[in-house]
Amino acid sequence: MKKALLLLLSVCVIFGVTACGNNEKNSATQEKSSAPTEIIVASGSSSVPNSYIENGIHKGHEVDIWNAISEKTGLKVKFVTGEFNTLFGYLDSGKADTVGNAITLNAKRKEKYDFSEPYAYIPEKLVVHSNRTDIKELKDIAGMTCGFSSGSNGGNLFKQIAKVQDIKINLVTFDSSELLNEAFRQGKVDVMIFAGAEAAYKINNKVLDARMVEEDIAVGAKAYPFVKGNAKSEELNKIVTKAIKEMQQDGTLEKIYSKWYGMDFSKKPANTKITD
Repeated sequence: MKKALLLLLSVCVIFGVTACGNNEKNSATQEKSSAPTEIIVASGSSSVPNSYIENGIHKGHEVDIWNAISEKTGLKVKFVTGEFNTLFGYLDSGKADTVGNAITLNAKRKEKYDFSEPYAYIPEKLVVHSNRTDIKELKDIAGMTCGFSSGSNGGNLFKQIAKVQDIKINLVTFDSSELLNEAFRQGKVDVMIFAGAEAAYKINNKVLDARMVEEDIAVGAKAYPFVKGNAKSEELNKIVTKAIKEMQQDGTLEKIYSKWYGMDFSKKPANTKITD
């Protein structure tokens, strides 16, 4: 009788341990399967050279960065593209998980979104027609027509300039960067604001007959926005941030920026205030 009881207890212990092991395995499998495997990125369709479509092919340094993030993390990256002023709409409506279009960190955006680790630090520059030698400082744009793309940080920066320099400027908003560029070519706009990398690319590749004003407006940190208070967004942000840190350390970001601009923007400049 005692032997039978001991045998029964042994069987119960074995099955209990097995069941426990199976539960742990099932829990681990469930946790693994619930981890995000895909990220949808809203990106520009005409934002040269950040993200644009040429002959049906999606190009730009953002595409290269996301391809590298995919390789680092195993995340499958899908893009939805549109004009800049539509991109945050994709994020807010849940049609995208983030926006990949050289988004500048600022206080207003940080109130609404969580951001990844910055992946670039790029000076903001005033861009004027190449024959305008009279514009050398921010204050020299007083009374001029200043254009910016809807949804970009340009309007905010123009307002800061006007306030700090105590000057009056005429602000005009355009629905896309291409419409802004065309208005500039036609002389309807005197001054534009671009990230220094984008301005250098467009000038060097003769997209614009222009020059950059010597004085920097500010240096902006570029990062990826994610919806606040959303578990999936938080997990994706962690994955993307980890990949960005690795890409900063192993030189992946430096290679991408050198390819597109001939210079590296991936490192935070020393002794320079980053605009918030």
